[in-house]
Amino acid sequence: MRVLAGKYKSKKIQTINNSNTRPMMSKVREAIFNSIQFLIDDKDVLDLYAGSGSLGIEALSRGAKFVTFVEKSKDCIEILNKNLKEFENNFIITSSPVDTFIKSSINTYDIIFYDPPFELDKNIVENEINNLENLLNDSGYVIIHRHKATSEIEFSKNYEIHREKNYGQSKIIILRKI
Repeated sequence: MRVLAGKYKSKKIQTINNSNTRPMMSKVREAIFNSIQFLIDDKDVLDLYAGSGSLGIEALSRGAKFVTFVEKSKDCIEILNKNLKEFENNFIITSSPVDTFIKSSINTYDIIFYDPPFELDKNIVENEINNLENLLNDSGYVIIHRHKATSEIEFSKNYEIHREKNYGQSKIIILRKI
């Protein structure tokens, strides 16, 4: 996998060889970043369930001011550290379960990537997404990656759907805080 565009275009992103992780296809990443390309520059970004960091790394490459990567897997954090080795110091890797991070964070963000395991219970997903509004700046965006067969998610009235589209087995939902 490689960075698609920006300052670090073509830089290799190592992925973890583990059945519990599923790196996002380049086609899906490209579609996401085409949808938000004018929203990234100089923004604070949160990458939840970061895995190898492909979403946050792509955001850094495209001009994000700062990215916070949240991941609890030690193996993923090791890969994240390797992938971010040559980057500037405009990121932090936080070793934490996502729900704990959401409840305890005092920072706010302009863009939040939310890419949990597909098998994560729908109620947990809904709860986490709706609690993210407390971490989201006004008019900020939450980009959600789910399996296309996943049941519909009920969102807080403080979100509006900016875009929703299926790519292969992936469903991408972009919410904007209103």
